[in-house]
Amino acid sequence: MKRDNINYGLVGAFVVAMGIAFILFMYAVTGRTGPSDSYFVVYQNVSGLKFGTGVFYEGYHVGQVESIAPESSAEGMQYRLELSVASGWKIPRDSIAKVQSSGLISAVSIHIREGDAGEFLAPGDLIDGQGQTDIFSVLNQAAGDLRNLSQEGLLPVLKNANERVSELSEEILRFRREDLSPFLQMLHTKVEGELVPETTELLNNLDNTVDSMNAMLSPQNQHKVGSILLHVDDAVVNLDQLVSRIETTRQQMNGVLESVGTLVSENQDSLGQTVVSAQDSVAELEVALRTVNQHLGNIMLNVESTSRHMNEFARSVRDNPSRLIRSSAASEPGGQR
Repeated sequence: MKRDNINYGLVGAFVVAMGIAFILFMYAVTGRTGPSDSYFVVYQNVSGLKFGTGVFYEGYHVGQVESIAPESSAEGMQYRLELSVASGWKIPRDSIAKVQSSGLISAVSIHIREGDAGEFLAPGDLIDGQGQTDIFSVLNQAAGDLRNLSQEGLLPVLKNANERVSELSEEILRFRREDLSPFLQMLHTKVEGELVPETTELLNNLDNTVDSMNAMLSPQNQHKVGSILLHVDDAVVNLDQLVSRIETTRQQMNGVLESVGTLVSENQDSLGQTVVSAQDSVAELEVALRTVNQHLGNIMLNVESTSRHMNEFARSVRDNPSRLIRSSAASEPGGQR
């Protein structure tokens, strides 16, 4: 029994000691570690703020929230917070008390950002406050904006685009069915019916031409072509010489023509008289030819008769060559008579 009392007594002492330690810990956490000065700050929203919320100055724990009192104003309901800050702490007048949290799920606290002013706030003054940015509210607002954008902006655009794509698809299918397919069929018919045979014939002709060219360019023909080219070179050289000679002759002829021109200009009167004499001679020749033409018939008759007599004489001589002798002998006695 005595031993049980001792155990109960130890347990009770342990519980009392833990309670005292917890009280001291909470006192230390709330910042009430010494004398403090009161300052005030006003916020439009105090979500997460309550009695005992820590107050930090550039990250250093300097106090806590003592009270939150709602106040009405022309801008609506606002909340006045009393902050207890370590006594003697210097806060510049342009400092800002901002509500923020160190993490996404961390408790909110008030962080005083030190200003640059040379004057300091006195206990009981109002610190400029800056409300916290609720990330979930921002996300909710962004989600609402995206919803409005999707319903009012994207959905009509997508619907219009879908209609346009459908129309374009129908146009493409119609073009393919009515225009492209007949054109491809016609092209296939043309290619198979005309182009392929013509191409085959052209290739065959090219093959024959190539064979002919190969035959023409055989080693023997190449030698002959080389000889022809040499002769052509010689002919070109000779042609050049001939052209030179023709040019020389042309120059000489120009000189001759100039001389003839000079001669004609100098003997123009004599040439005139010569032409007149030639005209007279031509007139006389014309008269003579006319006279000959008039007597040409008689002359031709006499010539024909003479030719006939000569033919008869020649025939008689061929028939009897002795007549030449007899006629001679007969003529001599007659002559003597």
